[in-house]
Amino acid sequence: MNTNYAIIVFIVGTVTLMLFAFTLVIFIIVHKKKRYEHLLEKQTMENTYQTQLLQSRLEVQEQSFRYFSEEIHDNIGQLLSIVKMQLYNIRNNSREEETVTKATDCNDLLGKAITDLRNISHTLNSGYISKAGLADAIEKDLEYIRSAKDIKCALHRSGDEYSLGNERELLVFRIIQEAIGNAVKHATPTAIDISLDYKPGELTVAIEDNGSGFDIGQHTKGGIGLNNMHVRARLLNGSIQVNSVKEKGTTVRLMVNG
Repeated sequence: MNTNYAIIVFIVGTVTLMLFAFTLVIFIIVHKKKRYEHLLEKQTMENTYQTQLLQSRLEVQEQSFRYFSEEIHDNIGQLLSIVKMQLYNIRNNSREEETVTKATDCNDLLGKAITDLRNISHTLNSGYISKAGLADAIEKDLEYIRSAKDIKCALHRSGDEYSLGNERELLVFRIIQEAIGNAVKHATPTAIDISLDYKPGELTVAIEDNGSGFDIGQHTKGGIGLNNMHVRARLLNGSIQVNSVKEKGTTVRLMVNG
């Protein structure tokens, strides 16, 4: 009798202990799941906030670009055109050969300055970029670089081209501009090559220069230019790789889902 009672107590105790352990495990799993969901929700909210903050910052930047573009086109461009016209009149009405020569030279320089300013105005204006399309906007920017900086520039396209949409192509274009600007400002290259490789579902953009390059290990945090490129790549849900070798050049590679 005592033995049977002891067995029953043992079984009941064991079952009770197992139920307690099972309940404890379930509680821990549910608690951890809720904690994970809370952290995930918090992270999602933080990412959403950061994305909205980045978008707002870029919108303000684009408004500034548009303002400068309009100022260049409407005010500075017109003033230079008036000066060019006056020089043209001086050249045509003067009988002194030296004056005619100087007026002609100044007129030619002003013509080049007006063309360069017009190119800058176009590449600053998001409306023009959206209207022209990504490839033509890049060609316009490279036209200015060739003219103003005396750097050999080329754009290569492969695959069947398609549109990423105005906003996304504007972000891609600004990344390319930033990469070119960094190269021209810091690396003094003699050549810059840009390639657009269109594949189904993915666009790969490569910006290569033969400038002085830099040590990637010493620039892990990157400067403002590199940070701006990474910010825009995040908004594109894309990725950027930067490879550089001192005295050989730098390659910036952007991958974007099509």
